[in-house]
Amino acid sequence: MRALFIIFALAVYVTLFSYSGLSSWESLSVAMLVFFFLDFLNNLGKKMVIFDLTILLAIITCLIMPAVFYHVYTRQNHLAKIWVKYMFVSSDDYFSFALPAILSMILGFRVSLGKKHINKEPVQYMNRMKEVVRDKQNTGVILIGVGLVSGFFTLVVPGGLTQFFVFLARLIYVGVFYVLYSEGKQKKKVVPFVIFLMLGSSLAIGMFGEMIYISAVSVILIFLGNKTPFWKKLSVSLAGVYMIMLMQSVKTDYRKEAWKGENGGFVYFAQLIADRVSNPSKMFGEKASFAGAVRLNQGWLVGCTMYFVPDKHPYADGETIWKSLLAAAVPRFIWPDKPETGGKANLKRFWGYTLSGYSMNIGPLGEAYGNFGKAGGIIYMFFYGLFFNFILSQVLKMTRKRPTIILWVPFLFSGSITFETDVLGTSGVLLKGLLFTWIIFKIFKLGFKIDL
Repeated sequence: MRALFIIFALAVYVTLFSYSGLSSWESLSVAMLVFFFLDFLNNLGKKMVIFDLTILLAIITCLIMPAVFYHVYTRQNHLAKIWVKYMFVSSDDYFSFALPAILSMILGFRVSLGKKHINKEPVQYMNRMKEVVRDKQNTGVILIGVGLVSGFFTLVVPGGLTQFFVFLARLIYVGVFYVLYSEGKQKKKVVPFVIFLMLGSSLAIGMFGEMIYISAVSVILIFLGNKTPFWKKLSVSLAGVYMIMLMQSVKTDYRKEAWKGENGGFVYFAQLIADRVSNPSKMFGEKASFAGAVRLNQGWLVGCTMYFVPDKHPYADGETIWKSLLAAAVPRFIWPDKPETGGKANLKRFWGYTLSGYSMNIGPLGEAYGNFGKAGGIIYMFFYGLFFNFILSQVLKMTRKRPTIILWVPFLFSGSITFETDVLGTSGVLLKGLLFTWIIFKIFKLGFKIDL
């Protein structure tokens, strides 16, 4: 099957390079998207394809969308010129770094680290998990309850405790799987309630990223071990992409009302969705398309970093990387001025720009270039992928002794598949999540005599 995907992707490359006016780099980027999307669908249900989502996000946001800006939203485009969103470096300069760097990351993801025996027959450890949780409906309900209560505390606890209570609040998404795979009679009520709660939480704050990422990883877990026809997986994937496009389309309008406190909630959100469905021009018109393209173009941030470094600011030579890894392990009460997530530190370091009032981040690709340049950044991205590959392989190995660990995968990795945040964000959330999971298992075992 993979050979057919390669042949089809090569045909796409040759066609685009010969007839579309795209450069060789840009045509290869589209061919990569075609291949890795088909490969993702083929592996869905057969392997734990968490980081296939990262691969697709990286290709779309750092290769496909920059190509759009090199050909559509150029310096001559009035919208790109007004908002200064055109690419600052040449196409060849940008793609000669970004494309090999992403391929290097993919290689790091795909290197075998002794987990073939796990991925080969996912049905086996899914079945072991189901045997363990068959009578754990109440455990799932307890986890959901802890998550519900903790969600309220995240608004009032001191800043140093916020992350811990955010993790506690996310136990809702773990508990729902305990209920889903149990043999309890309440799952038909509990599961829809949690879905409703997840949407309600996103609507309350006008932020949909966490819901999207957790949903995507949850779908991967639900498909795991099931022999689903390719066309069904394709249909689900395309439906998911369309829903994400709908949410992205209404997000700005929804926030304008919800954050002012004048409107918001399910009714207003449903009205906006219905409006976009009935009036596609509002999703794909010139201004809407430009706004959507800007949100997806992580390559603009990477390109800006390439423009500023090293001409205006020197390479960091790994400084922001080791500081991020150290900050992920050291509590803030020990290191009060340690770097914060959100992009402020990196924009100040690499652009000389002080970010205020909103979030913008150069991401792992921009950080790779800002620290090591082109050649070093490409090598670094291999180890970036290898790091997450290693963590996932260790988590999957743990399922041999604790089959229920598989139910914690959406909780652990939903913050790591994004390609929009920096190393501090992706690695920090993952490492803290692993430590938190260990603590929760111990607390439930020793304090409540509950074996999660």
